[in-house]
Amino acid sequence: MEQSKEYYINNSSIKIIFGDITTSQTDVIVNSCGSRMTMSGGLSFVIRQAGGEVIREDAQSKLPVNIGDVLVSTAGRLPHKYVFHCITIDKSLDHSNTPKGISESEIDQYIIRHSIDKCFRLLHAMDLESIAFPAIGAGNAGIPFDKVSAVMSEAIARNLRKTNKSLKVELYLLDSRNSMRQWDFLPVFEKFSAQEAISKLLKEQIYDKLLTDEPSAQIADTALPETDNEVFISYSRKDFDIVKPIYESIVNAGIRCWLDVEGMYSGVSFKKVIVDAIKHSKVLLFMSSENSNKSSNVVSEISLAMSYGKRVIPVRLDMSPYSESIEYDIINHDFVVYDKSRIDESNSEMLKKIASSLKMLD
Repeated sequence: MEQSKEYYINNSSIKIIFGDITTSQTDVIVNSCGSRMTMSGGLSFVIRQAGGEVIREDAQSKLPVNIGDVLVSTAGRLPHKYVFHCITIDKSLDHSNTPKGISESEIDQYIIRHSIDKCFRLLHAMDLESIAFPAIGAGNAGIPFDKVSAVMSEAIARNLRKTNKSLKVELYLLDSRNSMRQWDFLPVFEKFSAQEAISKLLKEQIYDKLLTDEPSAQIADTALPETDNEVFISYSRKDFDIVKPIYESIVNAGIRCWLDVEGMYSGVSFKKVIVDAIKHSKVLLFMSSENSNKSSNVVSEISLAMSYGKRVIPVRLDMSPYSESIEYDIINHDFVVYDKSRIDESNSEMLKKIASSLKMLD
């Protein structure tokens, strides 16, 4: 069997490796451990031995923790920035912190899924780009490997599909007890292969969804617009009356800006026009409103911009919450509040933000 295999989910990669997780070169390694953080056995002991006593001391200073929690500690002598400790064992707990309605047979899945979700939220909040997981709970926690592989593949893939950032994920498989044969590990490869196929299908659908909110009649002979612009405006056509003066203020400031006005380019060539316009712009200006956060077009445009590594600047036309499909990627982005009672000041702040971003990208 191969010693490693790589899969691609959305814009990220996941590599399955037979080996020692402490040899990874990721920003973070994940430990599956008990709530008392003694780090006296299994993977915890290996990490403590490789990284030094400071890891356990730092982790214990942050107790108490509950099942399913993730505790962050220093990585000591290890080359990583942090160790994320997933709490998978505590016989003294009665699982009172788990959500209502979860049966005893579902607790293992909850612990694994909840831990992975927290690891990705931390990765995002701490602006980190790579992480190495063990088979969470398959060691001293005693969770069957087939259950671990099924839940981990689903949870990791789901989190990678939430973001258009390029994350590097590694999953280390190591049978320290010599109780498994190589083909016993086949299910994990099969499950990630299936998740990769699902991701490809969903990504194709993003392009297919790049249709107008309210398609106008096709204009086959319309000349295609110039796509060599500095700014692409992503908005809901329902907000056109608000967005048009903003577009004009950007153009008047001497910044090349692209806006699809009233579906002018809807029709046969629309997808190519939008993709090219985003691809050749430097910044995407997201006009965030109740309307735009409900628009599948806007979600697709932001997803595409993030996949091309474009800078996204949210301009909040109102304070409606971001769409769940958008929030994960831009929650930490600085935004501009477009106050209709202070239009000049709002325009000035927005133009400064755009100019700053363009200067950084030059």
